[in-house]
Amino acid sequence: MRTKSAIFYKAKQPISVEETELADPRELEVLVRVEAAGACHSDYHAVDGHSTGGISPMVMGHEGAGIVEAVGPGVSAVKPGDPVVFAIRPMCGVCKYCSTSRPNLCNGIKKEPGLMIDGTSRFSKPDGSILYHGLATFSAHTVTPEWNLVKVGNDVPIERFASLGCAVVTGVGAVINTAQVKPGSTVAIWGCGGVGLNAVQGAVIAGASRVIAIDLAESKLEFARVFGATDTINASDFDPVEAVIDMTDGGADYTFEVIGSPSALRQAFDSLCAGGTACMVGVPPSNAEISIPMESLFSDRRLIGSSAGTGRPRVDFPWYIDMYMQGRLKLEQLQSNFRPLEEINEAYEDMLGGEVARTILMPQR
Repeated sequence: MRTKSAIFYKAKQPISVEETELADPRELEVLVRVEAAGACHSDYHAVDGHSTGGISPMVMGHEGAGIVEAVGPGVSAVKPGDPVVFAIRPMCGVCKYCSTSRPNLCNGIKKEPGLMIDGTSRFSKPDGSILYHGLATFSAHTVTPEWNLVKVGNDVPIERFASLGCAVVTGVGAVINTAQVKPGSTVAIWGCGGVGLNAVQGAVIAGASRVIAIDLAESKLEFARVFGATDTINASDFDPVEAVIDMTDGGADYTFEVIGSPSALRQAFDSLCAGGTACMVGVPPSNAEISIPMESLFSDRRLIGSSAGTGRPRVDFPWYIDMYMQGRLKLEQLQSNFRPLEEINEAYEDMLGGEVARTILMPQR
């Protein structure tokens, strides 16, 4: 079928929206009409050169929600007409990690990056040349394995769930699942983009007594206050390490780095109290390293990483939806703007300027 897709060709160049050819779903694959997709910074890392070695040309997008249009042989989890949310990690259900409630680390599905499990792509250009792809949510239609989809209810407009599969599960999950923040503790969060804002509301949900948001942009700090931050620090005006230590009387119990910056991660670690936990959530630059003083570790401080919020999509997504329905999880406030797919470059300009919490691309417009 003919569809339209956003394609990454090369770093430092605009993303191109073009007509593409999409093959039918094969065994255990699903054709989804993408209704909404979040303009996530993780996709932009290839465009700005933050992450090197990306495959191209690549149909972009990993966060989104849509409606099932067709299924291939063997699919049992969904059927045509079902509303679904994309999960950024596959869930084979049988590997070591899926079997121990850590599907975010699933390694039971072996495939080449940018290709389906059979070693081929479902996307191509009209001239027949191959296009690589992952979930490809920056497309009006996409084909994906059923293990990357979670069926949801149809009592809420599907676009509200566009960011569950990345921003929400990564941010809230890092707090609840990975670090396991305890009620009454103090939390500091570096970075107030879409994922960082969800870490903020995750800390609120966990019952933190103080939630400190740190960023360089005052507009993002204002978003953080909407999501429940009790305190904010503009790192362009104050040393965040000194400020956090002073505000928490010796250091925070938990800190989260949600930027992908080695220097910010070191600041987060240095802001801990004895016995505290620093959690890296942001995607780091390729081959980035930091040094940690061993003496600080000797005081029971921990440095941990969080991959996709240690999420369990088939368990976590229904919980998030219930909290949203109860008014306890902010999804509408996360969606600052809606744009057609053709305005993807403008969506990322909004993001870089700090003007939005999240822009939602609407491929069907």
